[in-house]
Amino acid sequence: MTDQLLPDCHACILSVDQFWRDSLCQRLTELESADSEDQRRCVLSISSTSTAEELLQQAMTDGALQCVVLDGAKLSEAANVASELRKIRSELDIFIAVSPDQTPVEDGSELVDRDDTRAEILLRRLRRAIAKRASTPFADTLREYVEGARDAWHTPGHSSGDGLRESPWVADFYRMMGEHVFNADLSVSVQELDSLLDPSHVIHAAQDLAADAFGAKHTFFVTNGTSMANKVIVQHMLGNAGKMLVDQACHKSVHHAAIMSGVDPVYLPASVNEAYGLYGPVSKESIYHAIAAHPDARLLVLTSSSYDGFYYDLEPIISRAHAAGMKVLVDEAWYAHGYFHPRLRPCALECGADYVTQSTHKMLSAFSQASMIHVADPEFNEGRFREHLNMHTSTSPQYGLIASLDVARKQMSMEGFLRLDRCIAYARELREGIADTERFRVLELEDMLPDEVAHDGLRLDPTKLTIDVSRAGCTARELQKLLYEKYSIQVEKITHNTLSVLVTLGTTQSKVLRLLNALRSLARDIPEKPVQSLPPSVLPALGDIQISPREAYFGESEELPLSDASHGVNKALVGRVSADQLVPYPPGIPVLVPGQLINADVLDFLLNLYHADSGIELHGLTKHDGRPMIRVTRRQLG
Repeated sequence: MTDQLLPDCHACILSVDQFWRDSLCQRLTELESADSEDQRRCVLSISSTSTAEELLQQAMTDGALQCVVLDGAKLSEAANVASELRKIRSELDIFIAVSPDQTPVEDGSELVDRDDTRAEILLRRLRRAIAKRASTPFADTLREYVEGARDAWHTPGHSSGDGLRESPWVADFYRMMGEHVFNADLSVSVQELDSLLDPSHVIHAAQDLAADAFGAKHTFFVTNGTSMANKVIVQHMLGNAGKMLVDQACHKSVHHAAIMSGVDPVYLPASVNEAYGLYGPVSKESIYHAIAAHPDARLLVLTSSSYDGFYYDLEPIISRAHAAGMKVLVDEAWYAHGYFHPRLRPCALECGADYVTQSTHKMLSAFSQASMIHVADPEFNEGRFREHLNMHTSTSPQYGLIASLDVARKQMSMEGFLRLDRCIAYARELREGIADTERFRVLELEDMLPDEVAHDGLRLDPTKLTIDVSRAGCTARELQKLLYEKYSIQVEKITHNTLSVLVTLGTTQSKVLRLLNALRSLARDIPEKPVQSLPPSVLPALGDIQISPREAYFGESEELPLSDASHGVNKALVGRVSADQLVPYPPGIPVLVPGQLINADVLDFLLNLYHADSGIELHGLTKHDGRPMIRVTRRQLG
């Protein structure tokens, strides 16, 4: 058992055999009441029930429930209950009590001897299971090393902050960050902290626990975000060439991967809700058509959920891709929480995805840049994959990021359901409170869905709220500034007539009340008046791809100005081929990719966005003497 004090936990026994159930419950409770060392570290309260319905209801409402003991006298029934439990609470430790003459059912549950009268053995196993999930092998080792206060004669050069602490110039930075930020910033010289590039000890153990927690066969920690994770998987799957089907609205990292790995991308047209400037998923019809039309494609890449919370009906899509011999990568950067609440499931791994990337920092509690790669590919070559991973991973990873991944996994394993239940309740409170202002409203799925995907079985993540501000009496950008400057509230993003806010594990009741009070005040204080309608900030459709992204990016090129002498669109760019990727951020979806034919619609969009005060960055656009420039290939089409 870990030396760490653990919160009180619950265990429940299910059996229709009242004598067996009650006697076991009584013996376990008596053992728990003893003043033992284990008991002081974790109080495990024992309850019992005679019906599966009561147990399933308890799982839906009792966040402290951590383990369940099922009477396996009727083994198939016990296995069915275990399966239903896992649909509700993926993290629970489930034990099935069986007799020696019974044939075990391979369902992932632990088996215990039903005829063994030594309750103390079962109690130890329950405690051990809870302690295993509550352990953080890497974070614990890092903490112990830091607390050892060892002298550092190795990198990094600040040497546990000693290089900053007494400086008259930078000591303020040391004080702001805190001593342990520097104490925990170590290097590969500390061998007991294991190696991210070739883990064999505490990092290996932490990744194994993460695989168990997130439902994967293998999990890899990534310290340069899901951007790096996507590049690694595309490189691993397609190497120095190959074709992939890819959601047009995927993150720019997938497009970068196409350049780096020489991949031939087939872009699938994203759906668009022009009324609110929102991108939706690719329609099922488009995906199925592309799978049939490109039998030589080896990888399908989808983003689920999207920035705005759209989540695909993945299972039939993945089944169709697998039937055609394609592997599937799902970018779940915004959905790392999906496996830990029944309202959010099924997630991509449950639907059969081969590879899943997640930004553990976006909706969970890890540090920024901390992400995970989850693998379920039955043909996975771990040795080759690790080489691809190491090509992109720094040999000097930030150990605080690794520790934060370990801790974020622990949090979801132990209290993910409880925390997410709270998040969903906060989201509901926000929806109702915002509607009461009568000037703002949170959009529902049917409001946001583009017409072409209205019948595709899409879901909406309830923790991502898109607020319609059309009746605000000011623009969305002005409202964003008012919230920030007057009420110290920073929202996630805006479109021309919406604000987006995220309800995360860090959302509190006081934050909910402050946001509601701010919106109520703004609804009261801003006169309701027509606002000059801005053109929807919807990205134009991706144009035709003329040459491969890699050829366009690395080939001969020149830069041409975006605007002409009269500050209008430079018509000389129409019909040229882009050599770079141009990406408005947020949301990070490319307008141009290398090899794409440039048309007037794209140029109009870019010029309007460049001159607008929208708070959106334009990645890939360069400047010469203050003029925006686009790099194009020298190769002329004819």
